[in-house]
Amino acid sequence: MVFFIITDRNGFSVPPQLWIYAIIAGVLYCISSFLTYIALSCGSFAISMLILSYGLIFNIVYGLFFLKEEADIFTYLGLMLIMISLFLTRGKKEQNKENKKISFKWLISILISFFGSGMFGVISRMQQIRFDNSCTNEFMIIVLCFSAIVLFATGMMTDGKNTGYVIKHGSIYTILAGISNGLTNYMVLVVNEMVPISLASPIRSGVKIIITFLISKLIFREQFLKRQIAGVLLGTLALVLLNL
Repeated sequence: MVFFIITDRNGFSVPPQLWIYAIIAGVLYCISSFLTYIALSCGSFAISMLILSYGLIFNIVYGLFFLKEEADIFTYLGLMLIMISLFLTRGKKEQNKENKKISFKWLISILISFFGSGMFGVISRMQQIRFDNSCTNEFMIIVLCFSAIVLFATGMMTDGKNTGYVIKHGSIYTILAGISNGLTNYMVLVVNEMVPISLASPIRSGVKIIITFLISKLIFREQFLKRQIAGVLLGTLALVLLNL
């Protein structure tokens, strides 16, 4: 949120209609954030993040069918690779009933989060078109303020008895996540000024998935089947193609 306040150069303008888009987007952001947390607690970090990255499909579909945008061969090839990637990265067969239950919990959480994340992108694009890109920072500030309040209230209701423990031991992770997010946004801004967006966007998508996969292997010690590794590689290629 601080990033959007600092980078605003034209003064703040909040048309009444902007609140409608911002609140809807805020609800989607909250749902996606909360269920992503649930999914990561019971499923693969790398595969979860890969599936969430596919949320850009919603923007592509919105552009093709509602804005009548033209698609090139890279778009269709990228979509096809995503379908193959999803098939290859499906979970392992588990014999334990408890593991099946956890896998089902992960599946429901990640699918709803995927939908929320994708629709957030669509709502964001709708407001950009509606206000001719003049209220992007204001939109994001409202969304993030709304989300912070709702998610804080949700945390208090679910972990109210352990508030002190959560604040004491969880603050460092919250701060690190905030710093990481801020640095990421700043680096995106810097890179976009150094190289064409058409080149920066696919590179960023590919690097993001590769780093995510390395973190899952080196830090979380996740184990993958060969087909799942192939699925991650195909998914990375798909994201690069869709961003060309």
